[in-house]
Amino acid sequence: MHKPVETAILLLERLRPTEWQRTLAWAACVGVTGALATLGFRAALTLTEHLLYGPVSGLVEAASRLLWWERLLVPCIGGLLAGLVLLLSQRFAKSAPHGDYMEAVVLGRGELHAGSSLLRALSSACSVVSGGAIGREGPMVQLAALTGSLLARWRQMPVPRRRLLVACGAAAGLTTAYGTPIAGALFIAEIVLQSLATETLGALLIASVTAHVTVLALVGSAALYQMPAVAAPDAPVFLLCAVLGLLAGLAAPLYLAALDGAKKAFARWHGSLPLKLAAGGLVVGVLSLQAPQVWGNGFSVVNGVLQGSWAWQALLLVLVLKLAAVAATTGSGAVGGIFTPTLFMGAVSGALFSLATQAVFAHPLPVPLGAAIGMGAFLAASSHAPLTSVLMIFEMTGTYSVVAPLMLACVLAFSLSKLLRPESIYASSQRAKAATDPRLVTARELLHAQTPSVQPGDSIAKVEARLLESRWRHVYVVDGQGHFLGAIAMHDLAVLLKAPHDPAAAWPPALLQPDYPRLKQDMPLWEVLEVFEAHPGERLPVLNEAGVLQGFVAKTDLVLMLRDRLAIS
Repeated sequence: MHKPVETAILLLERLRPTEWQRTLAWAACVGVTGALATLGFRAALTLTEHLLYGPVSGLVEAASRLLWWERLLVPCIGGLLAGLVLLLSQRFAKSAPHGDYMEAVVLGRGELHAGSSLLRALSSACSVVSGGAIGREGPMVQLAALTGSLLARWRQMPVPRRRLLVACGAAAGLTTAYGTPIAGALFIAEIVLQSLATETLGALLIASVTAHVTVLALVGSAALYQMPAVAAPDAPVFLLCAVLGLLAGLAAPLYLAALDGAKKAFARWHGSLPLKLAAGGLVVGVLSLQAPQVWGNGFSVVNGVLQGSWAWQALLLVLVLKLAAVAATTGSGAVGGIFTPTLFMGAVSGALFSLATQAVFAHPLPVPLGAAIGMGAFLAASSHAPLTSVLMIFEMTGTYSVVAPLMLACVLAFSLSKLLRPESIYASSQRAKAATDPRLVTARELLHAQTPSVQPGDSIAKVEARLLESRWRHVYVVDGQGHFLGAIAMHDLAVLLKAPHDPAAAWPPALLQPDYPRLKQDMPLWEVLEVFEAHPGERLPVLNEAGVLQGFVAKTDLVLMLRDRLAIS
């Protein structure tokens, strides 16, 4: 045997990428593809808005330039088109029962149908560019998650790894949409996966960071929301922030109830889906006759509110009308995000509270600070994710002075809101389907199909080659019909290689470990865990009823599946 090959075998025995390290590498790839998908969708929206309205800075400015009848009809026509596209996407319902990325991660097999996802994104684009009061981050995250699903499908990954890569894509999309690499990963971990375990959080952080670096390289980055410098708050301001947090905890359940009420009202109407979305758009059009600020996700309005230049009368009017517009858009069934409209509600509510303190207290709450605190507190109360909310507002504003009062307000808002309404804005749809979805609990669902193996009579050189290719501690041995016979350990082969030998000779039968642990493909999850507890390795072979080798199960996938089941329960 050549000395370099022997050295490589001995080196690989010590230096070998684990399944966890491979997962991190794929998470980095998904971060890049997710960022590219998000940037592409954003560019398509910008181009479409430019073609429809000319050079405008946003949908609010576009609405302000339109004639009254155009402002009335454009959201209605956009809703009609969105409904027609969404109706077309429902043809994929049987082949893709979990069309939303949250459902695919929590309830499904981590599979997103490309056709369904693209049509849903197109439907959302029709709603967004026509002024629908809904966030554009929803389809951005969906498309980014789709790239993770496609990559996992291409690599034939098992179910837990597919789910994780879909979640990584979603984290990359959220990071790209808001410029929040830390909060983007934590949002998916805290809200979707409901777990901060290292096995998942590490991959999410890698995906978020690579997405952020991709954005920096292609378009640059800046804080999403611009707010003036705010002095460090004193003790009276902290007390006011606590009160604002409690008020957000009271208001958020009412906000969610209004959205639920709108959905139920549209559900009672037996009109077709395109007519429902057109009706929702018509409501937005009617409201925009009074206030064009109800168009879109409210991003430009929030930036203006953070500057503290709005009068309380205007804030109150736009708050009420925006609530009605968001309820009409989401209730009609439009596809899009609810994240940015929720930030809008919090920012305007916080600004109103700040203006009220100026009329009552000697040490009032500054409007920019109140708006930022309101955003975070309202988000925490609606999503039941206080940690994510704190980091999200900090990263979106780039203002460290808001962090301490934001922590106080978010925790109080979350605590009170959860007491009044146990379900968050994201949990209700998943929980309603969780009871009817069968859980995947056998070794078959964790299976990796591609497994290197050798047969009795193969040469020592072939065993060496299989170990070099796989970089595993063991190579499996099967007979001519594929029946599993045992395994050969890299350590035992390394001992053989130190002695004189003929590489073309058959490997010695003494190397075979016939009692090597193995799994049955229909073995329940808990029995799989018991076998792994007695086995120090990273993977185990999986056999069918006839004892034929089908593939292997990695311990990393077992941990991910157990985490999923605990999160659901």
